[in-house]
This record gives sequence, structure tokens and C-alpha cells, in this order.
Amino acid sequence: MHMKSDEEQASFFVALTVKDVEASVKWYQEVLGFERIFGMPAPDGKLVLAHMRWMACANILLRLDLEPAVGAMDKGKGVELSFQIMDGNIDEFAKRVKEFDAHILQKPYNTPWNTREFTVADPDGFRLTFVQTTVTNERSDELFVE
Repeated sequence: MHMKSDEEQASFFVALTVKDVEASVKWYQEVLGFERIFGMPAPDGKLVLAHMRWMACANILLRLDLEPAVGAMDKGKGVELSFQIMDGNIDEFAKRVKEFDAHILQKPYNTPWNTREFTVADPDGFRLTFVQTTVTNERSDELFVE
């Protein structure tokens, strides 16, 4: 299998349909620290699409929900987006997110698969899980079997 460069990998990302793209962009930036890469306005100037980035290979599109009646069901039900925290401390990040009164669905906890994670719902109800490994590089080879 050929490993792709960061630019090639960034071509895959999830699109989330949201009620208000501008409000969602603000939430993702302020609460979670995402960066806005670009936005596309409609002819009336209202933002209808935004490309957001957590890190090099973690991108999402926020897209205006053009069929809100269809979107009235639980957003993202059965789907969870996971973002790996490479630098920093997951507990400090979760505390910062909570300070914005974000809807924390699951407080930080340790998993049986050697991670610490927490889950937050965005303003439209999409579940976002942030994950940090609890294993040092020296031990990682011991944990996997072929």
C-alpha cells in the first residue's frame, strides 16, 4: 500500500449539514480550536460552506442544511467523528471545551484499548470524540498481535 503525502490524505473529509454555517464555524474555532481554511458564500453573502481543519489530515466541511425537514432526525446518529490529540493534555482540553458550555456527552475516561477520550456534541448534535493514547512508544509494539 502506498502512503500518501499530507496533501493527498487531506482530500478525504466528512461533510456535516448544519443549520447555520457561520455560527458553526465560530463554535468549531472558539470551542475546539479548528482553523477555517475557506468559506463559500451564497449570492446573498450568507456563508453556506466552510472547510475546517483540526490538523493536517483531519478536515471537515460544514455545509448549510438545504433540507432541514429531512435533517430533523438526530444528526449523526450512529456516527462518531474521532480526532487524535497529538500535543497537550486531553483533560486540559476537555476542561477548556467545558468552559464554553459545550455539551459534553462523555467526560474524559480511559478505554481498554489504551486511550483516554471524551465526546462532545456540536451545536447540531454531531458527536465528536477526542482521543489521546495512554501508551508510550516503548510499549506500543507489545500491544498488537498479528
